[in-house]
Amino acid sequence: MPHTSKPVLLAAAFLVLFVLSCQHKNFPNPNALQIGQWIVSGRLSPADSALLTGLPCALFDSLAAEAAAKKSLGYGAFADTLADENGTEYVVGYKTPKKFRGDTLYPLIIYLHGGTGTLLNSKGALAYDMLSPLGDTFDLFLASPSANRDAPWWSSTGLARILQTLRYMSVRYPINPDKVFLAGVSDGATGCFAAANTIPGPFAGFFAVSGFGGMLPQVGMQLFPVNLQGRPIYDVNAGQDRIYSLPMVVSFLDELQSSGVPVERSLYPDELHGFDYRAREFGHFAGRIRLWSKPRQAAGFSRTFIPGFPAAIDYVLDWRPQKNLTRYPWVQVRINGDTLFMASDGIREISIVLKGNDIKSLTVIANDGKKLSVAKRPISSPERLHLIQQAGFVSASQKYVFKIKP
Repeated sequence: MPHTSKPVLLAAAFLVLFVLSCQHKNFPNPNALQIGQWIVSGRLSPADSALLTGLPCALFDSLAAEAAAKKSLGYGAFADTLADENGTEYVVGYKTPKKFRGDTLYPLIIYLHGGTGTLLNSKGALAYDMLSPLGDTFDLFLASPSANRDAPWWSSTGLARILQTLRYMSVRYPINPDKVFLAGVSDGATGCFAAANTIPGPFAGFFAVSGFGGMLPQVGMQLFPVNLQGRPIYDVNAGQDRIYSLPMVVSFLDELQSSGVPVERSLYPDELHGFDYRAREFGHFAGRIRLWSKPRQAAGFSRTFIPGFPAAIDYVLDWRPQKNLTRYPWVQVRINGDTLFMASDGIREISIVLKGNDIKSLTVIANDGKKLSVAKRPISSPERLHLIQQAGFVSASQKYVFKIKP
């Protein structure tokens, strides 16, 4: 009997295990269309999830880039139907510039309509038209999803629809990831404060008209000024508004500004609820659209998490609360080179992604000087998809994730 070396036997055993593993999975490679659908939908079937888990990141990146490169070249105004995270269909209206180039990036304004107390899921079909005159100033895209009483803007589902609309537009059109804005009137303005409180990551700034962010605790969302400090808010209110009195709104805005929230205000003492005076504001909107850009990664962040709501924010890919939590979890992070200083409460594990892939190791130090457990590893394809779904753009992918246990 011929002699067989130990390395050859080990290699043969590995090959058998690899073949059996592949036969067990037995999934075909997805195509760019499937990847594009996963990016937009935010939902995966068990089979899709298993396929994505076994997909090499390089192939995922290639297919995701291919899906995003197939930009629509249709000009005009459109309305399409999407299905949200619960499978409920709703209408998204959108409008393109009169002309645009596939090799040029353009701003996008996602507009949130008011009057969410209805059962309709189609109020967004033409809602973007409120801001259409801005298209006479410069080339931009407009989009408006739909909300209703079962999915108001300040609900988990309503916020997820906003993010889904961004993904839908960014996969189809050449949207500038640094120039995405959220605007809304009445309930839509309150939705802007809800989004700034929970999902500010993809946005350069917020335009809130005839709304009242101070009502959020009354509808189930605690408002944390620290969460509103990362993006500018331009707030417009009317003095004759019979729904939200001006003194109440002014008091709320004063509290935000005293807490360091970058909120500007524009007040119209003689106007009513709504935005009938919008022609006088378009110049102010246009100036801020030119001025505001999504900030580059800073040297740290602070965040109070609200369980049950999306958390599309800079740095954080995912987080897990401690068990039997009776308070809102929070984290404060300061980054200095390859050292991260972190204070937190109520968090069992947090996964952080950092821009730039040259960090070979990360030291994490708690406030008391204790070194925390941190594990660096290549980001997986499912995590890559999650990151893209949070950020709204395929370009959001990073190489590594740091898992920290406070």
